[in-house]
Parts: sequence; C-alpha cells; structure tokens
Amino acid sequence: MIESLRPGNAFAAALAAWSAALLLLALAGLGGRSGPLPDDPAMRPPLPRVELREARSRLGPLADYGEVGARPLLSFDRRPAPMARGEQAEDSLESLVLSSVLIVGDTRLALLQPSGGGETRKVRLGEAVPGTAWRLVELAPRLAVFEGPEGRRELALRVFDGRGAGVPAAGPDPVRDESAGPDPGRAATPAPVGDEARAAPASQEAQVEAIRRRIEARRAQMRAEAEARERGEQVE
Repeated sequence: MIESLRPGNAFAAALAAWSAALLLLALAGLGGRSGPLPDDPAMRPPLPRVELREARSRLGPLADYGEVGARPLLSFDRRPAPMARGEQAEDSLESLVLSSVLIVGDTRLALLQPSGGGETRKVRLGEAVPGTAWRLVELAPRLAVFEGPEGRRELALRVFDGRGAGVPAAGPDPVRDESAGPDPGRAATPAPVGDEARAAPASQEAQVEAIRRRIEARRAQMRAEAEARERGEQVE
C-alpha cells in the first residue's frame, strides 16, 4: 500500500504523523518541568558606579566675549555703529545729502555725500549709514527713507543748482587751408595796434562772461523744469 502512494501523498502522510506525535508529547507534559534558575548573586553583573560632580559652565565668563562686541558678526564692516541720540543723531543725518539713487534689478543703493563736500558713501537697502545709527529702509527714484533712534527721516534727491561748474574751455581755432589761397577778408583787416590791441583782451573777457551768463541761465531753466516735474509727481 505504501508503495502505491504518490510522492505528494507520502509527504502529506509524514507531516500528519509528525504533527500527531508533537500533539501527544504536548499532552503528556513536554516542557512542564522547565523553569527559571535559582537566584544566584554570583551570576549577577555588577552595577556601574556613578559619581556626580559639579560641572563648570562651558560658555566661560563674560569677559571672554569682549571681542564679539568689538567686532559684531552681523555688521558689514565688523565695527559697532555708534548709537547717537538726540541732536547728535539728527545732525549726523542732516549733514548728508542724497546725491544719487541706483535701482537696477535687485541692486538698490543710495549715494550720500556730506553737504560740505567729502567722500561719497554707498548705502544699500537695509544697511546702516557708516558712522551713524540710521538705516536705509525705503528707496524711491527721488527719495530715501532712513530709520533711526528718532524715528524716520526722509532725504530728497539733490537737484543740481549750477554751482561749482567752471566756464567751458574755448574750442580750438579753425585751421586755415593754405592751399585755398589768402583770405581776402583777413588780408584787408589790419593788425590791431595801440588801443585796439588793448581792447582785444577785453572783448574776449566779455565773450567769456556772455557765455557764462548763458550757461547759468540754461542751468536755472533746467533746475526750474526739474522742480516743476517734481511738484507734478508729488501732486499725482
């Protein structure tokens, strides 16, 4: 009969017999006598010894951080800005003139210059004015707004008033073409002598003065037009 069993049936019969044997052993009390070992102090590992000590602060005393205050990390020039107050802060800003505004893409900066003349200072939006407690918070094409201890201050763009410009140099004398022959007008005019020679420099000074007056008039006209445009923008 066993020889007539197929391999699959034989495997199933063996598995059933093995399971029945385990069941009988379990019912007979297999493993019922197993239990924990008796308490033996020699087998227990020793506990680690812990010693508590007063730990010192890792930060150290405040005197060790004097260099941090002398060279602030978030200051672009690593120098602390003086905290001016009252009239001193106001004078420090009013002594500066907004000479130019640059707004190109993400670049926004104002050019400040002392009213009495001096080195131009470049201040980017969000940065502090060097040597003062004022910070640039807003920037427009003709206006810069600063924030400081006294609140907000506005500086308008300086309009060119025509002062400090020199008289333009006279152009070179026209070159005379010698191949064209003598100029009849120049040949007929005698060279200035006596009083006429002394009057020639005076006439040149008069011409320079006339040119200077025309330049000043033109600059005054340009200044008036700029002020008119600025008033028109403010009205809008």
